[in-house]
Amino acid sequence: HGAHSRRRSVIRPVQRGSKYDREITTFSTDGRLLQVEYGIEAADRGDTVVAVVINQTLAALKVSSSEKVHRIDAHILLATTGLNGDSRYLAEYLRHSCQRHRLSYGESPTVKEVATMASKLQHDLTKRPGLRPLGCTAFVLGACGGEIQLYQTNPGGILEQYTFCAGGAKKLTMVNKLTEFFSKKDVVVDSEKNIASILSLLHDDDEEDDEGSEKKKKGDLWILRTKPSGGPLQLSCIKSFDPNIIREGLFDISFLDS
Repeated sequence: HGAHSRRRSVIRPVQRGSKYDREITTFSTDGRLLQVEYGIEAADRGDTVVAVVINQTLAALKVSSSEKVHRIDAHILLATTGLNGDSRYLAEYLRHSCQRHRLSYGESPTVKEVATMASKLQHDLTKRPGLRPLGCTAFVLGACGGEIQLYQTNPGGILEQYTFCAGGAKKLTMVNKLTEFFSKKDVVVDSEKNIASILSLLHDDDEEDDEGSEKKKKGDLWILRTKPSGGPLQLSCIKSFDPNIIREGLFDISFLDS
């Protein structure tokens, strides 16, 4: 068998749909872009991320690990779920975009402008041949004019503003819980009791494993604050936060007002 010997060709079965998922610009027969759907599925299989704007100057972010959180600017924070490499690429792109904006206009971009940058990049990658969509969902939180804002973008480039949202494997469960909580007529979000309830809700998904399975590691809780007069985003991170200390009244949330 020399270097020029003939190799036996291997015939592999063609999977259904593979005819239409080789190029990002090729639509399937029912009008779907399969590579975009693959990106969304990758994001939906990631660790759960939950973000809530509690009031005008206070927000909370729950992530499985602080590696999912990226500081973009003094007033902007990015959280992601999905493929880690794609998330880091998006974070680096947004940092450079903020720097270019400041050099061009002499001021920092707004939260909405940064979220739009993320959305535009994700959308552009769905229509350029030879590229693929990012397999991550992005949460952009930031302070603008003394008010905290929250935006979410998905691998298809859809941009929406939320009071609360979630991504990852248990996003529907967490969104349903928060929707039920905020739909109560007697909810006064600024009250200490309800703030504690929200922080506790963010971690309930860690305790919903099947019986007999190994209990998951508690995630990290990020508290985001800003002053009504404006200024940079103030961050506090509680590692491996246990919601039971809230339920048992052992967690003093008065520091949130400091």
